[in-house]
Amino acid sequence: MKKIVGLSLALIMVVGMIGVETFAYFADSETSSGNQLAAGTLDLKTNNVDGVTQTLYATNMSPGATVGPYTIPLRNAGTTDGATLDIGFSYVESDGSPNTVNKTDDAVAALMEVITLDYGGSSLLSSISDINGNGYKDVYDLKNSSLTGLSGIAASATKNFVISVRLRSETGNDFQADGITMTMTFTLKQ
Repeated sequence: MKKIVGLSLALIMVVGMIGVETFAYFADSETSSGNQLAAGTLDLKTNNVDGVTQTLYATNMSPGATVGPYTIPLRNAGTTDGATLDIGFSYVESDGSPNTVNKTDDAVAALMEVITLDYGGSSLLSSISDINGNGYKDVYDLKNSSLTGLSGIAASATKNFVISVRLRSETGNDFQADGITMTMTFTLKQ
């Protein structure tokens, strides 16, 4: 009996191994080559170049004189949409000659009233607070305000920034030859 059980088990194992070998399956492989992954670009241009100088330029301004409006085209020359735009303002003292009474850059900036401040066809003046409390929006207020999170610029698109300023008519003789050099910084973010 042991012999019959042993031979039966051996036969089952042989049949099982033969069965395994006869169960073949079909296979086919293909390749996908040349796949590239690369980051897009975010490339803000002002007047179609990297940075622009002397957008606002006026010397010998008299009280009540207006400079502008001047337009700076902001173009996203990149391949990725810009989600937000931040605008920052700074200035330094830049006096002319003769300057008999030296006023600070902040004092001069407070007399430069902002008449026009537009981005993408919308006025930003309501976003600026009268920080120094003089009753109007001026370059001092621009420097000390936060213009962040503005609508971005799509890839290959352009939005215009427009600005004009006026030297207040009540500017006194003590401000003769006093001036500032202002820098506007535009930061496009994804």
